[in-house]
Amino acid sequence: MHRFDLSFRNLVIAGLIGLCLGVPPAALAADSDLPKSVVDTLRQQKLSAKDLGIWIQAVDSKKPLLAHLPDNLYNPASVMKLVTSVAALDILGTNFQWPTRVYADALPVNGVIHGNVYIKGSGDPWFRSEDLWDLMRQLNDLGVREITGKLIIDNSYFDPGPADPADFDNHPERVYNALPQALLLDNRATRVLITPPDRTGGSAVVRAWPPNPNLQVQNDLKLVKGPCTGRANQPSIVVQGSDTNTPSIDVNGTYSAQCTPDQYYFVAGNANDAIYYAFKHMLTQQGGKIDGLWSEGITPSSAVFLAQHNSENLTQYLYLQNKWSNNLMARQIFLTIGAEIKGPPGTPLKAKAAIDAWLKEIGMNWQGFDIENGSGLSRKARISPRQMGELLRYAWDSPIMPELMASLPIAGVDGTMRKRLRGEPARGMIHLKTGTLRDVRAGAGYMITESGRRYVVVILQNEPNVQNGGGSRVQDALLDWLYHNG
Repeated sequence: MHRFDLSFRNLVIAGLIGLCLGVPPAALAADSDLPKSVVDTLRQQKLSAKDLGIWIQAVDSKKPLLAHLPDNLYNPASVMKLVTSVAALDILGTNFQWPTRVYADALPVNGVIHGNVYIKGSGDPWFRSEDLWDLMRQLNDLGVREITGKLIIDNSYFDPGPADPADFDNHPERVYNALPQALLLDNRATRVLITPPDRTGGSAVVRAWPPNPNLQVQNDLKLVKGPCTGRANQPSIVVQGSDTNTPSIDVNGTYSAQCTPDQYYFVAGNANDAIYYAFKHMLTQQGGKIDGLWSEGITPSSAVFLAQHNSENLTQYLYLQNKWSNNLMARQIFLTIGAEIKGPPGTPLKAKAAIDAWLKEIGMNWQGFDIENGSGLSRKARISPRQMGELLRYAWDSPIMPELMASLPIAGVDGTMRKRLRGEPARGMIHLKTGTLRDVRAGAGYMITESGRRYVVVILQNEPNVQNGGGSRVQDALLDWLYHNG
């Protein structure tokens, strides 16, 4: 009997068995190309092979080792950051930097700037308080002691469009929902610091940074005795009105005097408030002052340049973005691509157009692909396993491969993969970007197998509740199979 005839006969038998068992023939057929360990794990986790897309290909091969539903479109969650990463490395360059500049209406005279000071952002994805301090140090070196006007915050490099941080999951206070802006401080996060009381006793101390007077902090922590474990260290922090100009942070629960200081991060209040009050606080610490408040505007062409802070380069930022799946950094980088290629202001439409043009330039005409905002925090984003596999093969053969590889979480070692496969032989052999949303579990990257061969791996799952552990177990079963059989 010919091999085709045997395969056809087996398929017919499988279909008949499926009908007897009440299982659709398509579901059984979809299982047939998967390793037995993966099929078994799917059944144990009550997940379907019909909602799982796979592309596995050796980097030195023109054909995939395993392709399961490779052309179906899936929501990839944060795995979409790989597209943003590869595009940014190719389009912007590995050493691309974001400058943040300070201008004024006039140079200081006897330490006084008569007029406004302008701080102009260019989309720095990780502009921190330390970086603002660098700018303030430069102003101090220029002898600036007083600003008679306002602080004008120039966000004109981006136009991300209207958005509500509560739209995705009704949690606008969570830092992963922070919205992009050309000038942001500390990834738009407010830091809540809890420290034990000093030697004089009293209650635990709660402070917020930046020191925004429009932010009300209510400290109702109950100080308890005993070691800093379990119930003795359960502070509860609730943010009210996080996206308003007058938010509040309520801190309650229990806290042991033996606890060490701890930090928590939330989106709370106006992003420009954070910049202004941090700026004012630092200026005051240097013995200076600013007479006016802040407003948002455009730096006039007549403004005098005073200071500049250059960000770290793109390669170092991708390490932070991908190891820990930072959504806001990805959105900032995505908009930067639009601004740099299509001209400011950077918009989602410009960024999409720039990336679509780049994909076609490198020979990838992807049907149905939708990157939406570049971060994967999206219900609209779509990509197929084959498309993602093609991208990773392209990156492997390109000069940017070392930079991309270094940015990916390592199984059992760091980032979002640090707890996965820790006790398995494949530990340390897998560089995988992960993705998780409600009803989405995904992973894509590279693996060195037991044989020493290197593979591109793409695993995309879209199924109700797949994010609750079952999807990870299916992925780990596949990764373990590939390690021993690739």
